Amino acid sequence: MAPDAGLSPDAMTAEFRRAIEQARTGIGQIVESFNTIVNKVADWGFLAGPAFLLWAKEKLDDFRAKLVELVAKAQYMVEHSTPIVSLIITSFHWLEKVQKPATGVAGQIAVKGDRLVYWKGAAAEAYGSKLPFQQAATSDMAAKADFISTWLFTIAKANVDYAKSMGAYVSEIAGGLITAAANATTVINIPWAIDQLAKLVGGLVTRALDDTMNMASRLVEVLKSARDVKASVNNVEKLVGPPVGTWPQAVNVG
Repeated sequence: MAPDAGLSPDAMTAEFRRAIEQARTGIGQIVESFNTIVNKVADWGFLAGPAFLLWAKEKLDDFRAKLVELVAKAQYMVEHSTPIVSLIITSFHWLEKVQKPATGVAGQIAVKGDRLVYWKGAAAEAYGSKLPFQQAATSDMAAKADFISTWLFTIAKANVDYAKSMGAYVSEIAGGLITAAANATTVINIPWAIDQLAKLVGGLVTRALDDTMNMASRLVEVLKSARDVKASVNNVEKLVGPPVGTWPQAVNVG
């Protein structure tokens, strides 16, 4: 996956940071609003009796478990966001400073049909015998650079997409909790507020956990392909030397 035309490291970094800040703000709102609801139940529950308190406690405990799981995932993302910014910058840096120059070098190796064809004699024959090895080596270098550049950007993009999804879910869930907390003002309204929480946790929170888990699993699969990167780097079959596995002497010796 290569960057979209016009996409810059600054734009991608800004997009990622907005998502992180959205998640950070939403986490605080979720915790505060849920605690408000718990406190309202504690304040008003005695008027409804022990049966109501037991019912409310069981419901809130169920909600808390899923909210804690979501908040923990979001908090982990926020706390580990700094390296992702570096990864975004590195992925673009590799593209500009490594992949493009490497491709350019491969394209500059002389091929049949250019003016070197008019060069004759023993020196020309000796040079010509080296060309296939030079071409294979530089083409291999370009292919490796392209592979690693794509791999780095894919990881960076997957992290940004994950942050955007998590940030949006956390923000929306926080909004629902704020509304529920605002409605839990009397003993009559508390059951309605708890019902709002039930719908929120059973719907949006569950979907957020499932979606972000799936995205995280895909990211893990991309990260596992690090072994493919190592295999690509270690594959030296086109670097025929001598000795085999090193750059051709025509490339190695200036």
